[in-house]
Amino acid sequence: MTRIRPLALTLSALLLGHASAVTFTIGYQKGGIPNILKARGTLDKYAVQGINFKWVLFTAGPPLLEAANAGAVDFGSVGNAPGVFALAGGADLKYVGVSVNRSDDTEAVIVPKTSSIQKASDLKGKRIGVARGSSAHAFLYSVLKSAGLTFKDVTVVPLLPPDARPAFESGSIDAWAIWDPFLTTALQGTEARVLRDHTGLGRGDSYHLAPSAVLANAEKKRALQVLLAELEATADWANRNQNEVIAQFSDELGIPKSVLAVTVPKGVPFNIRPFRAADLAPLRTLAGAFQEAGVLPRAVTFSTQSYVTLPAFKSALATLGLK
Repeated sequence: MTRIRPLALTLSALLLGHASAVTFTIGYQKGGIPNILKARGTLDKYAVQGINFKWVLFTAGPPLLEAANAGAVDFGSVGNAPGVFALAGGADLKYVGVSVNRSDDTEAVIVPKTSSIQKASDLKGKRIGVARGSSAHAFLYSVLKSAGLTFKDVTVVPLLPPDARPAFESGSIDAWAIWDPFLTTALQGTEARVLRDHTGLGRGDSYHLAPSAVLANAEKKRALQVLLAELEATADWANRNQNEVIAQFSDELGIPKSVLAVTVPKGVPFNIRPFRAADLAPLRTLAGAFQEAGVLPRAVTFSTQSYVTLPAFKSALATLGLK
C-alpha cells in the first residue's frame, strides 16, 4: 500500500497537468486591458494547465518596470515613457506588444479652479507635480515645449499619484500632470480644470514589456503568449461591454462609477497587437527629447534587441499545447 500511494499521487499530478508548475506574475495599473482581464478572472482556468497567474498592482509605470527588471514581475503594461527610462537605466526588458491610444484626453496638466494659470506659458516659474519617468512626464515635456518652455523654466516635483493629489489640493504644487483614472477623479473631486491635454500635441501609446529572462524560459514564454492572447480577447469583449467594465472596475478598485463612466469610453477601442520594427520610431523620438532635456540617466539605443515580435496573439493560442 505504501508503494502504490506515491504512484497514485504522481498520476493525479499528471492528470491535473502539473497545476501551478509555473507562476507568472503580472504587473498592472488601475484601468486598462490588464485590469479588465483581472476583474474578469479569465486566467484562473489555466491553473489546471500548470500556469498560475499572479497579479501585483502598481501606482505608476516606473516602479512596475523596476520590479520587472528585478525579476519580481514577468510582464507589465505602461505608457510611452517608462520603457524609455527603464532601458536607459540598463533594464533588461523587451517590448512585446502595443496598444494604440486614440483619445486626446486620457492625460492632462490640471490646475486649481481659482488658479491664475490660464495657458501653458503661465507655467513658467511654477511647481508642477508629475511621476518621474511616467507617460505624464513625457506629456509635460511636450506641453512645455509647445509654450516655448523647458524643464529648466519650471520646478518639476517628482510625485506618484497618491502623494500628488494631497500636494495639489494643499497648494504645495501649482499644477499636476496626470493620467486617468486619477485625472478624472481629481477633476470630479477638486473642481480642478484642464490646462492642456494631448490635443494638437500627439498621443502616447501604451506598451507591453517582459524581462528578457521570461522570453528565454520556455514555460514563462508560453505563459506570456497565453496572457497576450487573453488580453486581445479581453479587449474585444470590453469594446462590446463597456457597462460591465464600469461595474467590474467599480467593484474591484473602489472607483466611483461617475469616474469610470468618463474614463472607460476614453479607452475605446481597447486594443493590443504584437510589437513591430516600425514601433521603435516614436520611442526613439521620445528618447531623443528626454536626452535633449537632460533627464535620462544615459543615452539609449533602440534596435532589434529592444523588442520581440511574437505570433499573432489569439491565433497563437491554439499552438501552445493547451487542453
